[in-house]
Amino acid sequence: MIGLGLIGYGHWGPNHVRIFNHFHDSCVRIIADTDSQRLKAVRQQSPEVELTDDYKELLRRPDVDAVVVATPVSSHYGLVEAALLAGKDVLVEKPITYSTMEADHLIALAEKQDRILMCGHVFLFNAGIRRLRQYIDDGTMGRVYYMTATRTNLGPVRRDVNALYDLGSHDVSIFHYLLDDKPVEVGAWGEKFLQLDIEDVCFASLRFPNKTMCHMHVSWLNPRKERTLVVVGDKKMAVWDDTSPLEPIRLYDKGLMQEPYYDSFGQFQFRLRDADVLIPKLISEEPLKVQDRHFLDCVQNRQRPLTDGKFARDVVETLESLMVSMRGMGIDRASKRSKPTANRVRRARV
Repeated sequence: MIGLGLIGYGHWGPNHVRIFNHFHDSCVRIIADTDSQRLKAVRQQSPEVELTDDYKELLRRPDVDAVVVATPVSSHYGLVEAALLAGKDVLVEKPITYSTMEADHLIALAEKQDRILMCGHVFLFNAGIRRLRQYIDDGTMGRVYYMTATRTNLGPVRRDVNALYDLGSHDVSIFHYLLDDKPVEVGAWGEKFLQLDIEDVCFASLRFPNKTMCHMHVSWLNPRKERTLVVVGDKKMAVWDDTSPLEPIRLYDKGLMQEPYYDSFGQFQFRLRDADVLIPKLISEEPLKVQDRHFLDCVQNRQRPLTDGKFARDVVETLESLMVSMRGMGIDRASKRSKPTANRVRRARV
């Protein structure tokens, strides 16, 4: 039985408690939160779990083998560092930290302590996203030309990070996962309509190796909830719609014929291919449940997580570069940022 401690009982905390207590080989033993109202809610929902307003008390528990950190991003670094130093395996919500320097330190510390460090990039455990990765890996899509992602809703509005770090971290992680690579060049544009210092809308473009283009639109200020991803390849095209539970993936046999032709007027044209649409049957399972099961397996078998510290760090690096561009510093070329400097991180926080 793996004993778990949860730090932070906000949006994701109750879901982690529900899931880990559902598994036969894990149990949430103690929850730490500084908000007395949240602890009161725990007493009503999970009376068997011990409570504390001091996370250090949680870390001192010998019956806590692993810690889940579900707190605002600004607190991730200090809490994860403390947990690793206490000899605990750690699952931390996305993004792992605000800066790559902080992420690098946590990765090195986890290696030194021989601890599992995993970040909760939950959409990588979504059945639809995994099917898209399969289509790319087995050649179904052919060469991927571009992807475009939309992630919008009317709220919830956050005060700790902007829409790029909140929503955009999902799509950046999906781009990295599907292409199994990092971008070489990024550009972003955002605006602060609702708060003075936090962008609530962002448009961003990323160029990956092999000239693959990715674009995303994230916003808290939109009348319609949308979570979609379009993948265009030279063999097939696909659309993922996370708000459509019955048919989240549509695979289109559409594109251009390989051979150009000339019409009766002698004008050069491409022949269009517009064939069948496949709606694959997916096994529907809660992505957070799949993610948390993966974390337990990694803890038990001492194996590297899919979303380990290195993967999470690369996502933060891309977010940092997008922030540099969005805050008015222009295009940031990834080839020039292999070793982020302290000055560069400070500029990204301006």
